[in-house]
Amino acid sequence: METSSTLIGLFILLIFMVPIVFVIIKSSSTEKKLKKSLQNLSSQNGVTINTSEVIGNTLIGLDENVHKLVFSYKNKLAETFKTVDLSTVNECRVATFKERKQPLSRVALELKSPSATDEIIFYEENDDSSPSTDAQICLNRASHWEKIIKQQM
Repeated sequence: METSSTLIGLFILLIFMVPIVFVIIKSSSTEKKLKKSLQNLSSQNGVTINTSEVIGNTLIGLDENVHKLVFSYKNKLAETFKTVDLSTVNECRVATFKERKQPLSRVALELKSPSATDEIIFYEENDDSSPSTDAQICLNRASHWEKIIKQQM
């Protein structure tokens, strides 16, 4: 009786654990593919990424040697790919938008230079194509990248 109860318990545990492990493996392989694609696009533009990250729908990378930042978005990786020369950036700040008594509806990183202003959107409430990433996590990661970028300016 004890052996059959143990086997049934292990079987039920496997039924619940296998899908969770599958999702974890699938998401990590997808993230690796996205980072590899960003690396390839960057190398075509003469940038070698040292640090990269996938945050929600946003891919961001940094070449610390030539002080260039690259970013793009998952759904249109090649079309939205952009390189920013950090030596020309005057100001870098996290921009948030929040309506009264509502949670954050937008988190972005603004890079202002004399010639242009670039905005890297980490979270947008109304973007249905973006995976469900918490706004506070995106705000934390945007602040982290703000610090890194300010060190490179």
